[in-house]
Amino acid sequence: MLFRSFLVVSVAMLQSGARSGSSEYPAPSIREEQTVMVHGVPETWRLQWREKPKPYCEPSDASLTCPCTGFAFGEGGDLFLLRLRDGKEIERLHLTPLFTEEGQAVLQRWHPDNKRDFKLAERADFTRIVARRPVVKLMHFADYDHDGYATEFYLQTEALPCGKSMGVVIGVSKNNPKLHVFGTASKPTKPLYLQKEEWEALRDATKPGIEVVDWLCGDHGADTQTELELSWSVHGIDGLRREYTCPEKGVARRLIGEKPLVDARE
Repeated sequence: MLFRSFLVVSVAMLQSGARSGSSEYPAPSIREEQTVMVHGVPETWRLQWREKPKPYCEPSDASLTCPCTGFAFGEGGDLFLLRLRDGKEIERLHLTPLFTEEGQAVLQRWHPDNKRDFKLAERADFTRIVARRPVVKLMHFADYDHDGYATEFYLQTEALPCGKSMGVVIGVSKNNPKLHVFGTASKPTKPLYLQKEEWEALRDATKPGIEVVDWLCGDHGADTQTELELSWSVHGIDGLRREYTCPEKGVARRLIGEKPLVDARE
């Protein structure tokens, strides 16, 4: 019995240790903190509000519509990414200017349940129901630039029509060991905004060049189709943005033009 009790306690301690690397809201102003290995050295990365954030796309049926996709049920405020070693801050990055909402960053706090929440929203205790859900984990570390280190994460900064998540990748890289927003090899200081699925396609690429559709013909009335060529090398991420005609069936499409991969909102 003694050995069994020790075994149960040991397993519980191991599980607790595994969870300790990630924490959502460990303090009122700290949205999330996680342990990440940077070139073999453990660091704590922290998403931190300057002051207590305000509700954004808060629990209601209106927050289940397209403009709140990825942000419901969330909160907004002035946001920073802090980097700590041995408990001491070594660097911070101001994230608020990356967002389209004037003067504030927006982060999702609880996931909506679209199958149930339209009905639940009719209840007076809907906010309390939502608040009992787990807090959304935001920093999912991966190797987006294929430099061999999973030291960056995607952050949504905008919701596009309808249900499309647009954002940036943030972290450190072999070429730039300081916290930064990833740009292109040709414009490294200019934040590169891509749809989440485009970043994921780049992350999962097994060859240094892929093509993805950015905006389909007819999507929300589009009369052209936009496609991206994404590539990566030792110099970083790069690519091209191409626009094509949307001809009738049986007619070959035509390239309208192409330009370097830059801010998708230009």
